[in-house]
Formats: sequence, structure tokens, C-alpha cells
Amino acid sequence: MIEQSDTASPQDNADKARQLDELQLWARWLEQASANGSDILKLLQLELRLALSDSPRLLVLALLFIPMLMLTWVSFSALLAWLIYLLNTSVTQGLLTFFIIQFLGLVGVSIGWKHYKKSLTLPLTRQHISQLVGDQSRDT
Repeated sequence: MIEQSDTASPQDNADKARQLDELQLWARWLEQASANGSDILKLLQLELRLALSDSPRLLVLALLFIPMLMLTWVSFSALLAWLIYLLNTSVTQGLLTFFIIQFLGLVGVSIGWKHYKKSLTLPLTRQHISQLVGDQSRDT
């Protein structure tokens, strides 16, 4: 009979030691990953607080942007009208230039309005629904 010894071979001990080292490496890596994840979540939380505290300021700036944009447009129009007046010494032509610039801006806004109003009617969805209803009425 072959007797089994209670002691493991040196190769088995080396394999077990290598596996134990590998498990320890994985455990350290998981600890580092969890620590990094925790730090990233803390950073995210702090940045969200900062962003939320800045949001009222951003809202005020957004509300100030619209009148500033309008004043810039009117100033640009007045500048062009003044240049026309200086070149032709005609108040009528200067005022007409101012009016035309304002009117062209209004036309541009109107075209944009119609375009976006059309997209609000959900044309593709309505088309698909009408096709579906039309297909069902043909089936019956």
C-alpha cells in the first residue's frame, strides 16, 4: 500500500502561497478601488452642492442676457442708421435703414417661430398614427 504523508509537497505549498499572494493582491486592489470610489462620490457630492449654489447666479445672468442682447441689436441698428445718415445727410434714409434692420430681424424671428411651431405639432407621430388608423380601417 502507498502511504500518504500528512505533509504536502513543496510544489503544493508554493502553489498555495502564490494563490494566497494573488488573493491578497486582489483584496488590496478592491480596498483601493472602494476607497477611490468613496473619494469620487464625495467629490461628486461637493461639486453638486457647488453647482446648486451657483444655479441662482446662472439664472440671473441668463435673465440679464436677453435685455443685453436686445440692446446690442438696437445699438447695432442705430449705428448703421447713423452711418447712412452721415453718408447721405438724409434723416429719412437713416431712419429707413433702422426700420429695415429691425424688420429683417422680425422676419427672421417669425420664420424661426413658424419652423418650431410646426415641429411642436409632432408631424411624424401624427403621420404614423394616421397610417396606423388608415391600415386598421382597411383591414376591417
